[in-house]
Amino acid sequence: MSTRISTVLFDLDGTLVDSAVGIHQAALIAAEALGAPTPDLDFVRDAIGRGVDRLIHRVGSGRQDGEIDEVRHARGLAAFQTAYAESCLDGTSFREGVPQVMATLKAQGRRLIIATNKPRLPASLVMQRLGLDLMVDGLVCPEDAGVVKPNPIFIDHCLGSIPRSASVLVGDSSIDAATARATDLPFIAIRGGYDEGRDIADLIPSPDRVVDSPLDVPAAILAIESDANVGKKTTTSG
Repeated sequence: MSTRISTVLFDLDGTLVDSAVGIHQAALIAAEALGAPTPDLDFVRDAIGRGVDRLIHRVGSGRQDGEIDEVRHARGLAAFQTAYAESCLDGTSFREGVPQVMATLKAQGRRLIIATNKPRLPASLVMQRLGLDLMVDGLVCPEDAGVVKPNPIFIDHCLGSIPRSASVLVGDSSIDAATARATDLPFIAIRGGYDEGRDIADLIPSPDRVVDSPLDVPAAILAIESDANVGKKTTTSG
């Protein structure tokens, strides 16, 4: 039986949408509430990807590897969440070709699920504003899974009874790569997103495919299917 990828899991921030401006605006409010250094846009862009809890530690300490105490973290998180409910749509837009890509994958009969560490409220608002909610089959956030990526439970919640062997993860960060490794999913890495200032193509082990744009994702999925089927034929012949 040939390999068929029936389900595509997509990260959101940096993978399908550019959302750094709105996150930066909320981070400014959080930093002010904590008396922390004012973060510039580049700092916040590099801080995105490991969930809002980690973002607050970084903003509150002024360092990507920093930590703050629980009381300050709670205060910063509350300030950020209040501000981000207002700013989450500011400057947020699709990356190149996303509506076209979603239409192509749906026409191929694939199920599309957004798997994001972004909290559900802002994720839903962003998706509704851009119309992404009408292009996909589901949205899974930390509130739904009870954990954040890269915990394998997150992916199990996304897939339910769908076999991992029929799925692929598309993302822009080392967190997405770690999620794929932890769940034995093929991983398609999209350059130009949010991976703490690194080039995702330099990850070790390497992603199954590295692409420069969301527009390249459908071809990458077909290539992964083809490679898997060639491997099966080789094994059978041997």
